Amino acid sequence: LRPGDVLLIQATGREGEAGAWIARTLERLAFQVERQAVADGRFNVYATSHAPGGGAPRPPVVVLSTHFDCVPPFIPSRVEGSRVYGRGTCDAKGALVAMIAAAVRLREAGDEAAALLFVVGEERGSEGATLANTKAPGSRFLIDGEPTDNRLGTSTRGVYRARLVARGRAAHSSLPHLGD
Repeated sequence: LRPGDVLLIQATGREGEAGAWIARTLERLAFQVERQAVADGRFNVYATSHAPGGGAPRPPVVVLSTHFDCVPPFIPSRVEGSRVYGRGTCDAKGALVAMIAAAVRLREAGDEAAALLFVVGEERGSEGATLANTKAPGSRFLIDGEPTDNRLGTSTRGVYRARLVARGRAAHSSLPHLGD
């Protein structure tokens, strides 16, 4: 990406144009791209380096993955200097750009063991990730570009844990006056 480029990341449910832009960009960078149809013109983008000699690509050692939807309202993104601005920059446009750059640099160094997986619908329902799990060729590692301050998240999306403590004297509901 170059300064002045506009990233076409869209809100959940409207990622079709963004996916097409990402896929075209990766094809222009000589990646082998698979568009994994999810629904309503929306698709995940899975990209690998071309296999040596034009053969079938080997399963990657590591998959660099993030989502390319963002929560509404949509605020257009842009590249200025070495920075990306706009809604979802931290979650997850910045990670997406960094992953593409890393995969290009790895390939230029002769290492084609990394693949890229960019999914739709993460902000609501995770439809893209659900589909990607059915198509995964396998890898030893997966690096997820989600801003977590390097802390492993073991539970997300609506999980609330509480510990309740009650004090008093138990009584049957037919004799409530005996309870406290």
